[in-house]
Amino acid sequence: MSDEAIHGHEQILEHTFAMLRSFPIPPGVNLLLPPPSTKTLDMQFEEYVPARSLTATVAVPQQYANAVGLLQGGFLSAMIDDLFGALSYLTARGPTTSLDMTTHYMRPVFAGERLRLHTEVRKGGRTAIFLAAEAHNGSDKLVATATCTVQVLPVPSS
Repeated sequence: MSDEAIHGHEQILEHTFAMLRSFPIPPGVNLLLPPPSTKTLDMQFEEYVPARSLTATVAVPQQYANAVGLLQGGFLSAMIDDLFGALSYLTARGPTTSLDMTTHYMRPVFAGERLRLHTEVRKGGRTAIFLAAEAHNGSDKLVATATCTVQVLPVPSS
């Protein structure tokens, strides 16, 4: 835990929105806060360490389950990707886009379980940021890992 860490969902949102509004926004882009994807996934932010990490929890809803009641892997990847996007944008202090993402699934997740997702910057740069993530279940068992490379996008001035 860091002295500069921000804790709690509302405090992280407030800090994040203030930061995002100060960043350059490409012309013609309407910044939607929180993003529709974050609202849909219903994640609760737990801790944000600027330019280092972002942690959230999420309850796995039944509608994300496959035919046997397990979380469909694409939804878990989407949850992690949503955090990668937020952390990379905040770290770059402007828009980013994913170049790649790889997810490794370790164990099944059942609908109704609560997951803790932790993303971190492995290496930041002016043109690319490398990120890693882990997802743990309520028993603190590792259920998935992921890595991602994002490109830092230039912001046109007009």
